[in-house]
Amino acid sequence: MKSMLKKEFRKISTHCFRGFWQSCGVNAYKDMFCPLFFVIVLGAKHLVGGLIVDNTVKVSRGQRVSSYTSSIPAVSLIKCESTCFLRKRNGMCNICGYDKISKTCFISNDNEADIILTSDHTKVVLKPIEHICENAEYLVNGVNPVSDAQLSASSVYDPGHAETGARLNTSPSLTTVGAWCAGYNDANQYIQVQFNDVSHVTGVAIQGRPINTDPAFPHVGCCLQYVTSYKVLYSSDCVNFITVKDNNGVDMVFTGNTDQDTVVTSLLPSQVTALCARVNPISYLGHVSLRFDILGCPIYN
Repeated sequence: MKSMLKKEFRKISTHCFRGFWQSCGVNAYKDMFCPLFFVIVLGAKHLVGGLIVDNTVKVSRGQRVSSYTSSIPAVSLIKCESTCFLRKRNGMCNICGYDKISKTCFISNDNEADIILTSDHTKVVLKPIEHICENAEYLVNGVNPVSDAQLSASSVYDPGHAETGARLNTSPSLTTVGAWCAGYNDANQYIQVQFNDVSHVTGVAIQGRPINTDPAFPHVGCCLQYVTSYKVLYSSDCVNFITVKDNNGVDMVFTGNTDQDTVVTSLLPSQVTALCARVNPISYLGHVSLRFDILGCPIYN
């Protein structure tokens, strides 16, 4: 029975794909079964690096992107769709455009509000929709914590104030003050984490610097310091970073702490996919100091 089903599937898939390739998406849908086939195969699963990944790409005709970062000529709509999905997953684009005449795929960071409506139905916008991260976990110090080597920062006040002491609820000790404290108090500072796997990122949790009450440790009585607002950046390669934006395409500024110990969690307007994330303090009390974690779901876990 299984082998019969496999043969039938091959027959159907060959028929549908041949029709789609020959017509470039114009006449293939005359066959009533082919739309169903493409919804099941293209809209439900992709085989990526040997792993099955849930995804959907919404295709909208009569729309075009207002700007693009790169273009890929002489590709099919199917190829553009899969490329767009993978680049979205790696944080390299938000949506894509496709021109059926020139067969060009346009990689874009446009948001919904940037899409341009047109009467030309040969212009298409592709909107990747990935599996939603519903059960977010801490990605820095959760079930599978990152190593100290995966944490970095723009600057540190001194080795005792390094990023390796910046995990949530860290306490002062002989080797750390229990927080990351930047070497400079300006808006160019950041703390960064490289995740164990490419991950869907959904939020950030931050905490201020703990006040040291133990005379056995350095800096007793110090210090009331915390971040009051910050931005979040993410990257697929840990080199090129994108700032999280609000629904209007403006850099989003998140509300931080009002004391040094309460964990304040902020959710992103929509999940992003990244290998690295940065917290970029904008305003602070006392000094740029914080403990933090990132909320999300590892994709390959």
